[in-house]
Amino acid sequence: MAGVAVIRELRREDAQAVAALHLAVSPHQFETAERVWFWASRGLEREQWGQWVAEEGGEIVGSAWAAFEWSAPEPGRGRFWIAVPAERRGRGVGGALYEVVERYLRARGAWRARTNVEADPDGERFVRSRGFEQRGADRISALDLREAELPEPRLPAGFRLEPLTQVRDRFEELFEVCEAGEADLRGKPDTALTIEDWKLDDFGVPDLSEEGSFVVLDAARAVSLAFLCLDPSRGLAYNQMTATLPGFRRRGLALAAKVATARWAAAKGFERILTENDVRNTGMLAINDRLGYRPLYDQTKWFLEWERPPGERG
Repeated sequence: MAGVAVIRELRREDAQAVAALHLAVSPHQFETAERVWFWASRGLEREQWGQWVAEEGGEIVGSAWAAFEWSAPEPGRGRFWIAVPAERRGRGVGGALYEVVERYLRARGAWRARTNVEADPDGERFVRSRGFEQRGADRISALDLREAELPEPRLPAGFRLEPLTQVRDRFEELFEVCEAGEADLRGKPDTALTIEDWKLDDFGVPDLSEEGSFVVLDAARAVSLAFLCLDPSRGLAYNQMTATLPGFRRRGLALAAKVATARWAAAKGFERILTENDVRNTGMLAINDRLGYRPLYDQTKWFLEWERPPGERG
């Protein structure tokens, strides 16, 4: 007789099992136990991150997290993700986790929820049955470093490449470049990202490689960058962030930085690099095509809107 799953908050000792569960559900993602606990514990107040597991007979059979989009144009925009392995579906685990997620978000003023579905027909049916509508997608792509022919990075005169380890103390400059990249992805936020929050976000992830990430400098100023994260156990790298200041675009700077990260990873014996880009980001998709990235699937974005709290109605 099947047991009843108990929903509880994530604990530090769950991280390894949760990472394995996430990879079983979505194998083409960059996930580690350290990363699971990092997102759950970093404590960015504006995101109000919550994370839970479904436990049955001492085994974790489902996972969910929920948070708020700090970079959204207005407050109240929630996001979440639920993972239940195929062999555990159809037993109410996903529905129970969704009830926790919805209750958590709505209690904190959410009027909209967004989630992603990774080429999973069951997942699409799950969100569609709850009223979600698809709007947009991210392209998940991979570069096979064992076969890639990567050219030497080329930069216009006056620019130079440096590994992050050589310029990591230039927090303000690196932050400015990343902030420009975030603005491209999500638009102007309702509240500005602070440098202290950024140090706990893109710059603070536990698997960021300072040797394998590269920064383009104009004279002594950082103007473009490509951040690379590493999972040596899987021979896998991940493009955490690639961005260029608006005044320095269309000069091949991001391409050079991304080439440098790929060449470094290949030289260190890594086999693949994963990346994800909005399907509308034609510039970055073109860079990926030039380097030999191949699409794996489109991760669809799904949205649901609830009635706004009285004080937030227009």
